[in-house]
Amino acid sequence: MITDFFNSTSPHGPDESMSIHLNSQDIAFFRKIVGKAGTKAATIQQKGVSVSRKADHSIVTQADIIVQEYLISRITKRFGHVNFIYEEGNHETAASISEETITVIIDPIDGTSMFSMHMPIWCVSLGVFQGNNPLYGFVYAPGMNMFFHNDDNDSYINNRPVHISNDFIIDSESNIFYATEIYKHILIDFPGKARNLGSTALHACLTIDNARNRTLAFIGKSWIWDWAGPVPIILKAGGSLRYMNGDAFNLDDIIRTGYAIPEFLIAYTCRDFEDIKKIFRPL
Repeated sequence: MITDFFNSTSPHGPDESMSIHLNSQDIAFFRKIVGKAGTKAATIQQKGVSVSRKADHSIVTQADIIVQEYLISRITKRFGHVNFIYEEGNHETAASISEETITVIIDPIDGTSMFSMHMPIWCVSLGVFQGNNPLYGFVYAPGMNMFFHNDDNDSYINNRPVHISNDFIIDSESNIFYATEIYKHILIDFPGKARNLGSTALHACLTIDNARNRTLAFIGKSWIWDWAGPVPIILKAGGSLRYMNGDAFNLDDIIRTGYAIPEFLIAYTCRDFEDIKKIFRPL
């Protein structure tokens, strides 16, 4: 049970050979608190959003702070000491992580700009990692009525198991999602439609439902908290993640760069990464 692992009293910490596993009660716990966090944020959005600017001029709202504090409090109360990485405020984490480190990475409102505009395209995102290994993700978009998560067996949308299809035909009705900064750096050569909805986590999660939404890939950059929830969900659904240069996703590398994603990261649903590289070309 994950609770026992988090609260290990061994003087040497948990056995490095151990890999944590959330049981059904733990999965239900994370689904419940992320769901409640989304409801809290949606209520704030309905009543009126107070917007301020951070040092980098990006937007933050009272919902970001309330949701983040709520999730940290609930997780700490249930599991004891956990290594947290989160978007708002100080990120009191080590410069590197060990193989047994349990890290919960939180983006309280992914798509804050859309949230502040009273648009529905935003989500609460949470990822659980052991060392560099992405284990569990929970992403809830209340305005879209979509809850993505995974367990040890499957990925789910609204509790429905979903697996990526590698065989859909790429045509004029196929989709690619992209982050807003892409147009300054990347040429997209694609016969279908290129779209931006305003939320990295939601863009990334939508790739797992490609049999219905005809999505080939999402390309973005941003910060670790924008990607941490979707990464385990994508991988468990049978999707793939690679940087544009072909390198694999690695959490420790991202922590060393101050939590910034070091290169354009692509979540994709086709079998051959070379097919993706033909679509995204540096300017």
